[in-house]
Amino acid sequence: METNENVDRPSPLEAAAALDAARQARAAGNTPIQGWFFPVISLLVAGIMVAQMLADTTPLVTIALLAVIGAGWWLTERLYSRQVDRAGIAPRELTLRRQLVLAAPLPALWIAAELLDHRGNWVWVAAALLSMGWIIGYGIVHNRRARTSA
Repeated sequence: METNENVDRPSPLEAAAALDAARQARAAGNTPIQGWFFPVISLLVAGIMVAQMLADTTPLVTIALLAVIGAGWWLTERLYSRQVDRAGIAPRELTLRRQLVLAAPLPALWIAAELLDHRGNWVWVAAALLSMGWIIGYGIVHNRRARTSA
């Protein structure tokens, strides 16, 4: 037979603290991604487009640039993961749908630059700058939404 004699009910202060902890845990998935992440990714994407621009004239420089970009991707992923692990709170995740929205214009810019390549290298520079603007702008909107939903 059960008795409720030893049931300790939390005080109003303890209950409020537990509710606050639950709210914080729920909001943890809505923290913004670090501010440096999207600009660094935009520089790496722009670097790939610049490497494409240089591919016909200086293949060795292109290969070296692609190696630096590959190392940059790896380093960015490592730093980002380390900061998330250190903080203990995972930022708002880029779901597959959000990743597709972020990446959708990039192939179109690449194809447009490839089709207009005969007009000069400025086309690749313009495509790289547009890509950078899109990625940074997306990051600003993404983080603003994360802050308002937290």
